[in-house]
Amino acid sequence: MRLKDLQIGTQLRLGLGLIMVLVLGLGVLSWRQADELARQTNDLFEHPLQVHRAVGRLEADVERMSRHVRELRQAQDQQGRETILHQISLGEVSAEKQLELLRDRYLGPEDDVDTLESDLLSWKVQRDETIRLMGTGGVLWAEHREGGVQAERSTAVMVSLKKIDTFADNMSNTLHRRATDKAAALQQQLFFVVGLILLLSLSVSWLLLNGIKRPLTELTATAAQLGQGNLEVRSLFASKNEVGTLSKAFNTLADSVQANATHFASAADLNATLLEELEARAFGVRVLETLMRLTASQIGAVYVLDEERGEYMPLKSIGLSGDGHSFSASAHEGEFGAALASRSIQRISDIPTDTHFTFATVSGEFRPREIVTIPLVSGKEIPAVVSLASLRDYRPAEMRFLTQVQPALTTWLNAMLSNRRIAELSAGLEAQNLELEAQKEELEAQASQLAEHNAELEIQKRQVDEANRLKSAFLSNMSHELRTPLNSVIALSSVLSRRLEMKIPDEEWSYLEVIERNGKNLLALINDVLDLSRLEAGQEDLRVERFSLRGLVGELVDMLAPIAGKKGVALDNQVPEGLIESDADKCRHILQNLIGNAVKFTDVGQVSIAATFADHAVGLTVTDTGIGIAPDKLDLIFEEFRQADDSTSRRQGGTGLGLTIARRYAHLLGGEVGVESKLGAGSTFTVRLPLTATHGAVGVPSRTRPRAKTPTPNSRRGQRLLLIEDSEPAVIQMCDILRAEGYQVEVARNGKMALEMLEHIAPEAVILDLMMPEVDGFQVLGALRAVPKTATLPVLILTAKHVTKQELSFLEGNHIHQLIRKGDVDKERLLAAVAGMVEPDEPRKPSDRRVAPTRKPRRPGKPVVLVVEDDPDNLRTAKALLEDNYVVVSAQDGQEGLEQARRHLPDVILMDLAMPVLDGFEALKALHRDETLKEIPVFAVTASAMTGDRESILAHGFDGYLSKPLDGEILKKTLAGLFTA
Repeated sequence: MRLKDLQIGTQLRLGLGLIMVLVLGLGVLSWRQADELARQTNDLFEHPLQVHRAVGRLEADVERMSRHVRELRQAQDQQGRETILHQISLGEVSAEKQLELLRDRYLGPEDDVDTLESDLLSWKVQRDETIRLMGTGGVLWAEHREGGVQAERSTAVMVSLKKIDTFADNMSNTLHRRATDKAAALQQQLFFVVGLILLLSLSVSWLLLNGIKRPLTELTATAAQLGQGNLEVRSLFASKNEVGTLSKAFNTLADSVQANATHFASAADLNATLLEELEARAFGVRVLETLMRLTASQIGAVYVLDEERGEYMPLKSIGLSGDGHSFSASAHEGEFGAALASRSIQRISDIPTDTHFTFATVSGEFRPREIVTIPLVSGKEIPAVVSLASLRDYRPAEMRFLTQVQPALTTWLNAMLSNRRIAELSAGLEAQNLELEAQKEELEAQASQLAEHNAELEIQKRQVDEANRLKSAFLSNMSHELRTPLNSVIALSSVLSRRLEMKIPDEEWSYLEVIERNGKNLLALINDVLDLSRLEAGQEDLRVERFSLRGLVGELVDMLAPIAGKKGVALDNQVPEGLIESDADKCRHILQNLIGNAVKFTDVGQVSIAATFADHAVGLTVTDTGIGIAPDKLDLIFEEFRQADDSTSRRQGGTGLGLTIARRYAHLLGGEVGVESKLGAGSTFTVRLPLTATHGAVGVPSRTRPRAKTPTPNSRRGQRLLLIEDSEPAVIQMCDILRAEGYQVEVARNGKMALEMLEHIAPEAVILDLMMPEVDGFQVLGALRAVPKTATLPVLILTAKHVTKQELSFLEGNHIHQLIRKGDVDKERLLAAVAGMVEPDEPRKPSDRRVAPTRKPRRPGKPVVLVVEDDPDNLRTAKALLEDNYVVVSAQDGQEGLEQARRHLPDVILMDLAMPVLDGFEALKALHRDETLKEIPVFAVTASAMTGDRESILAHGFDGYLSKPLDGEILKKTLAGLFTA
């Protein structure tokens, strides 16, 4: 077998295998050479070199022992003699080792080593005798021996060593010469083998490359010619390997490309024919002529479907004696049946000589060799069929051509039929266009009417917007106009109630209570109507803040407890500790309505309030044991002005707005209000709110409402307040409350008068109404903050106006102390707010305190922190935050805080401000008066959220300021700054 006939893989394996064998031989040769060189080197090291080293060490040992013998004569004491004798013994041991090494490694005559051993032994005997004489006092005789017979034995030892050393040097030279000769011989062998391997590798590589590259180059050149359009070119390379197979495949591909090119040319010819005519008969003639020419057919016919008759009718035929016969489109008969059934080209081959398929010609009848039927498909229909017949077998290329042109014929036929249908539709569309033109004119008239109607709607929209604006303005005015007289009624009835108590009969005094109570009820009704109006107008804003839900429920329970107590109904607050970020006022409104209704409609039993925190939401339930609600009334109670009992004989009053507003507030907060009830067994109202309200929210600082504190009248005596109010009943009410507590109240009836009075007097605080003629409260507040003299003056806002988000932002930006709505004025709350603004004694600045930036605890161990707080929940929170790092002592009011401070001497005090018995301000002054306590740092802990409160609190002498709820990180950093490690 020739090399080029071998498979390429076999050739590569043979060539690479030969190269690997040569490389392996080179490796073996190199290994043997390296082993020989290693052995020569080892012989050189193990024999001459080791012998030479041993001779050198032995000579050194002889010299050293001779020197020690001489030193022995000069030794002065016994210890020195013993040391020298020890060194001589070590020398003898070393000489024995070197003698053993020479006996093992010396390659010369063994007599040389025996002579050396005999000389060493003789020298040792003479040396030992000399040493013995020195030990017995024969020093002179020892010196004589040392220079005589002992010296001769030593010289004999050196001669023997010299002889051995000389032989070792000669042997070293001999081994080195042998190694050099061997290395030269090995290099020559290596150069020869490497050259042989290189020559063979180049020869093998050339043979492999030539056997692969040459036919590939020829095949590449042939392919390039084919790519340039020479369809006749073929590869002449013949072989039995892969390249020969590739050559054959290339020739087959070239044949296929040539045949396809011929088919494409034929198809292009047919397409050109199809584009010439679009009329049916002309289409049949030209297509049939072209197909017969390109397939060398002798007979051909085209049949077109007649949908009315359900038959294929002959359109054109070539080579037939007549026009041909029609055939059924549904029976699938004759030679066309298979093509119609399969909807694909059918070929009838090997037709026998006795067939009935005969065609008449001028020279007689003839029998076809093959018949080809081509159905032209259009969707689900076959509108035409082409039949071709030939006296010979159709070539594969001709059949592929017919298969390829069938879609083109079908497309063209569809286009022809579509054009025919388009022509038929055009006539119908022309008539429809005339009808549409008439409809267009009618639509234009309607569009004109719609434009007029839209203009009317725009006018109505503007009217509605104006009505809404007027409604909002009306409600705003009504808010003031209705609340003002009501506030007067409530204020004056409250004043009369206090002044006339115990001075008029109880029945007449109760009339004043009725007037005040019904005035407040009417004010609540007005507030509900206005709240509902703002909700419907989308004017209600959210003020998101963080607050304690349990604390909020606790306030409502405390507020409703007297009413529930009179009815014998128990209020149970089961809400766990937890903070929520939402609008506290709207949450209060929702819960106040639900809890208030539960108390109102419960005569016996209890009202329970519970809550669960889960899935970023809180669910509150208000459950009562009251009269319940009928099932058909559950959906009605949340509608405006609807109640479960709408009869005129109902036991409980109400407007029916509370639950409506509660549900709408819940929706505004992103929550929902629901109810479950059973008539006669009680109801459960459920409120679900997100833990963080975001819809339309405006963020404000976290806060809780301060507890009302009871000021001491004597502590307020002489404090000057400026009351700016245009309502006489409100003036009477405020003066009656404040002057009874010892305050000196100056009254300004309008804003202009107030600004004039402030130029001459210096009040400790201002109580300001917002709605006044000429100069309103907003202008007065702005003027106060614009003057340095009054820029930090505490201002309490008292108004009946609904404060918008923008107005509240203005008030907070000007550092008001607090905002109280008229009609909601509570004596204790008012006095607490005023007490927070003023202080009878001279304020003391924090800088007056001698508190270093860092302090050491008074005692070893953890620092002691005194927490003075009357709220058990807040006290529990403070202990939880502090007890890991501090010793926590607690007190529930200012007086107890003083006692605990004297008992424990804490390192720092956290003081609440609003407390019973003794508030935080009074407790601070008592601490400052006590010599043992005045140096203790005191931090105010308050829920007040106004901007100016910090400065006011620090001005009273507190060392720092912490806001409720306590933040763990801020508290940790604040206390850490007080103490050194």
